[in-house]
Amino acid sequence: MAGFRIKKYEIKTKKLAAGQGLTFVLLADLHNKEYGPENRQLIQAVKEQEPDGILIAGDMLVGHTAQSFLPAQRVVLALQKQVAPVFYGNGNHESRMRVQREIYGDRYGEYMEPLCGAGVRVLSNDSVLFEKKGCQVRIHGFELPLAYYQKLGEKRLEAKVLTQALGKPERGIYHILLAHNPVYFREYAAWGADMTLSGHLHGGVIRIPFLGGVITPQARLFPKYDRGLFRIGEKTLLVSPGLGTHTVNIRIFNPAQLIVIRLEGEA
Repeated sequence: MAGFRIKKYEIKTKKLAAGQGLTFVLLADLHNKEYGPENRQLIQAVKEQEPDGILIAGDMLVGHTAQSFLPAQRVVLALQKQVAPVFYGNGNHESRMRVQREIYGDRYGEYMEPLCGAGVRVLSNDSVLFEKKGCQVRIHGFELPLAYYQKLGEKRLEAKVLTQALGKPERGIYHILLAHNPVYFREYAAWGADMTLSGHLHGGVIRIPFLGGVITPQARLFPKYDRGLFRIGEKTLLVSPGLGTHTVNIRIFNPAQLIVIRLEGEA
């Protein structure tokens, strides 16, 4: 597939019965990029995975008044209508459009209202219980306050911020957390997320063998959670390197990815 690769992960959990399972596709950081006319290559690649649900970890568009959001809006609508239910967690680009109305006016509403009207579940500090094939998982979207995205610094995230936004996770249910910024994996895991899905760091932009990604959007060097799979005990973090770029439009040894997750129950 020209332009991006498909990366598959299998995650086991005792919170689903043996023999049960769900397939999800994860998209993040598309930033309005188009793979073929109207993103047909990307849509076809998602279809071929036959997902039960599509999970978006933010930054499908570019939060800029001079840029159209139509490429992002069209691909999300197509995925919802043609492939599988879409669950959308905001990234910093969507968030600043929502919060900074003095700059963006009603662009956030213009972008999101057609998606919601088509059935996309936009999870801004909200959650939904997803049931299919005898499986139950709860999908949460945590919208990190913009202060946590400032450059040249890393603001501490207190556990109460997550609890205030999302409440406490129920026991016995598998919890998937859409949280755009992976830096706070320990806090997400401590809150109760079984699997956190993130993006934001673009894989570190440039990757050096054995060292990993070089720099983050916050101008921090050699991020720990740059791309791929990470674990703390039984808690999992999957970080997408993203499907697009913005501002610094380069990728070196760092291909774009469409991520496929097979969640499997075990005895």
